[in-house]
Amino acid sequence: MGGSSGHLRGTSAGMRVRATGAGHSRSPLYVDEGNIMMDVRDLRSHEGVWMRINPETAERKFKTLTAMTGVYEVEMNEFMIKNNVTVLAQPLNDQETLGGMVAASTHGSTYDEPTYSSFVVEMRLIDSQGRLRRFTIEKHPQIMKAAICNLGMFGIMYDITIKVHPARIVKVVNTFVPLKDLFYNQTALKEQISGNFMNEISWFPFNNLSPEEEEYYIKNNKAPETWNAGKDILWVRTINPVSEAELAGKNLTGSIYLPSNGSLAGGSAPGLLKAKGSVELARKVPAVLYQYLVHAFPIILPPLTGVETSAAFMLNIDSQFDRPFRAINFMVNTTEKQIKQNASTPMNALLPRWFKNHNCYLCPGNDEITMADDSGKTLVIDFLAPPAQYGFYPAAEAFVEKFKDEKLRPHWAKRHDNIPGIINVIKNVYGPLLPGFQDQKRLADVDPCDMFMNSYLLSVFGRSKNCYYY
Repeated sequence: MGGSSGHLRGTSAGMRVRATGAGHSRSPLYVDEGNIMMDVRDLRSHEGVWMRINPETAERKFKTLTAMTGVYEVEMNEFMIKNNVTVLAQPLNDQETLGGMVAASTHGSTYDEPTYSSFVVEMRLIDSQGRLRRFTIEKHPQIMKAAICNLGMFGIMYDITIKVHPARIVKVVNTFVPLKDLFYNQTALKEQISGNFMNEISWFPFNNLSPEEEEYYIKNNKAPETWNAGKDILWVRTINPVSEAELAGKNLTGSIYLPSNGSLAGGSAPGLLKAKGSVELARKVPAVLYQYLVHAFPIILPPLTGVETSAAFMLNIDSQFDRPFRAINFMVNTTEKQIKQNASTPMNALLPRWFKNHNCYLCPGNDEITMADDSGKTLVIDFLAPPAQYGFYPAAEAFVEKFKDEKLRPHWAKRHDNIPGIINVIKNVYGPLLPGFQDQKRLADVDPCDMFMNSYLLSVFGRSKNCYYY
């Protein structure tokens, strides 16, 4: 595990390598054009094991799961069910790789649980000198504080070991409520989010029109004056552990996916009426389900055709829920204004998510990024649209400008590098956490000459000052 006087010769030629997996969303973490993209999905273990459950040990009083970096979340979920274990938080898309979820600190929406990075207790990776390295939370706590959200800068992750819990059965309830009753009511919003194990809320703008309003829109290609965002319907999924008594006699259901060919905003109607179609599709999901927790997390599949892009920004949740209330309403008002002005929307779906912070240099949900009256939790404002959708990028830029003084930070794995000044925003928010990460990367001796960087990461972190050659 010590240092080395060696160096991978190809680095001196300026070539860089970036690992890729499922390619879930557009982001600046992707490999630069002309450099090397290493797809890890077909990476196989030299020990012949794709996934395994590890028993409790003297150091770890809990079971762990070790899997190759390229294994898909859906494959891990089935493996966990067979072995009667679970994780407590996951995203709503189960077509992501383990390495991708760890590298970028992928979040779920479990209010009292952190991101996927927080589960990691050990990893093996291939460094820039081709060595297979091993780091553990017990022996290398500070290096692991950097490695568990490394944005691909630690090398090619080989396999990853995560903490797992005994399997859980949950009750999933799908409801549809007026936007004004939740997004315009700060107390109701706080009670909804803090009162449930997990909440997923989705808004498809312009989704609730009377027949007369719909006819007016079709005829005039204009939003009727009688429509406002408060009248729209929110799709609310709540997920809570269920008692054995309530479960008695109930059948368990596997994962249920929105019947929309992958896209969350999946309505097929023209123009803004797509939103109404999205709600109609969501209503086809059963109102109440009993599932293994890992079957309850996912609700969408990646689009089969076309593309969507996503912007996601994170803010600290205060104990009174003032900041989430203001942030959500800023996006609602921005969207309502554009719809009324020119019958277009900057987003197809708004997806606020909520999770607990963690001790990690680069995790956006970060214990060391604090605000007054802090709850120790993070809000994610995530919104989707086709890449060329009118108003999408201006809306993202306006949101950053509005909240940049409240320690706003982007989700690393979402689109944000096109926003003016975003690098300075990142540097201001993370502050000493950025050089702290660089110090641990240097001590780990995994990439002294920046083989695993790209132009975006170099703009954030700068070049390493400890490069050596032989």
